Amino acid sequence: MQPIRILYLIDDLWSSRGGSEQHLLWLLKNVPDSEFDKYFVIFSTLWHPEPSILEHQPFVLGERYGITHYSWLRRLWALSRLIRKWNINLIQAFSPMGEFAAVLASRLSFRGRVIGNRRDCGYDRRLKYRVINRLSRFFGTQYIANSEAARQAAFRNDQTPLESITVIRNPVATNRIQEGLLAPLEREKLPIPPKAQQGKIIGMVASIRPIKDYSSLIHAVKIVLEKIPDTYLLCVGEPLEYHKKELQHLANELGISEQILWYGGIDNPLTIIPNFDVAVLSSHSESFSNSVLEYAVAERPIVVSDVGGLSEIIEDNQTGFVVPPQNPQALAEKIIQLLENPELGKIFGKKAKESVFEKYDEKKILEQYLNYYKSLINVGDF
Repeated sequence: MQPIRILYLIDDLWSSRGGSEQHLLWLLKNVPDSEFDKYFVIFSTLWHPEPSILEHQPFVLGERYGITHYSWLRRLWALSRLIRKWNINLIQAFSPMGEFAAVLASRLSFRGRVIGNRRDCGYDRRLKYRVINRLSRFFGTQYIANSEAARQAAFRNDQTPLESITVIRNPVATNRIQEGLLAPLEREKLPIPPKAQQGKIIGMVASIRPIKDYSSLIHAVKIVLEKIPDTYLLCVGEPLEYHKKELQHLANELGISEQILWYGGIDNPLTIIPNFDVAVLSSHSESFSNSVLEYAVAERPIVVSDVGGLSEIIEDNQTGFVVPPQNPQALAEKIIQLLENPELGKIFGKKAKESVFEKYDEKKILEQYLNYYKSLINVGDF
């Protein structure tokens, strides 16, 4: 039997730090070459090449045909030719525009079943994405959601049939763990003030943009400081500069700007996470979170907002705390409880680690993917 020929497609690739990008690169690395011929296409642009990370060099259509609106049809036709040339069986898309291009190109080439990506619980409802999501279901597209919450959101928001959506969650990536936890940064070597090195650190790993709701967390820190003055918030993530300035202004207004530390983005946050006394994710919309998986792997005490699939990772009062979203008071109370009771945090951290390895072990998730791919292939496809 010939290998299954699968094409991984994304519209743009900015970096390897986003959840979808991490997942795409993980599949390219781990789906076995013995059973699959893998192809990697970027429909528009590779913005920040990272040769050491991109083990499979992509075919970048934008480099050959341009990235203007006028070149879109040229790229689409080129994609259809590649699908025909490579005799592709499956096309897995990792972005809305990539999914749209995949659906059209598969029809033009008369080849390939399309697998869409559902990792959004409804926060990004731009018209073009709503149209794409609703159209693609009419072309026999199958979908992978990374949480049950995302599966239900796709049905609720776009009327995507539940039977066409399979839930396969993000894995605990072994290489990433080994690289991060085997060489963690000691607190004394972190680029933070000496006072912060001696104090309590609340940490959050998330891009600095409105959906992550750093605003509620900063308000919560204000409440925490009233009881535990030597506390600092370490913000680890790529910033949207305009939003970072808004948050800095908020911290100034609250009189706690010296307690808020802006670390910036990092390729592997597991080198830093062990320094968190409490790890937080305060998002007001989230499908599934690699950051929370990594908090658990590092056995950190965890507080998350009760949105999307976060409660599928953290069981309230068992492996961490789950609090109502956009509620600084509730968030602060749980942070204070964990800072004042480190033994409880250790218990939560140990249980969280055991739980995520049991549910999201890399081998288990990879097996789910391989079985899923094979289930979509008919004998007539070869």
